[in-house]
Amino acid sequence: MSRLRLAHRTELDATSALGLRLPDGRDVLLVKVHGCISAFVNRCPHQGVMLQAEPNVFLEAGGELIQCAMHGALFLPDTGECVFGPCQGRHLEPVAVSVDAEGNIQLAGE
Repeated sequence: MSRLRLAHRTELDATSALGLRLPDGRDVLLVKVHGCISAFVNRCPHQGVMLQAEPNVFLEAGGELIQCAMHGALFLPDTGECVFGPCQGRHLEPVAVSVDAEGNIQLAGE
């Protein structure tokens, strides 16, 4: 069974983040920090709003943490845990992805 290809890892080179919509209607974000790629549902656990104010801008200025544009909450890119802001201690909803030998990012376990 073929897996759904979401993007290629080179698509994350310029912005380190990419927002997209899955066939099931979920909005997700892909982020690459220190070479590691993670994916989460694009929804802040604080008020359920989408995280970005501009397309594909999900990381704070230093490029180390995912940031909610509405209230400035900061999330770890590997676990989605909120480490600063109104939802501290809560988590972004993870989306399982894998990267194949050619660099294609795919939904895992689908």
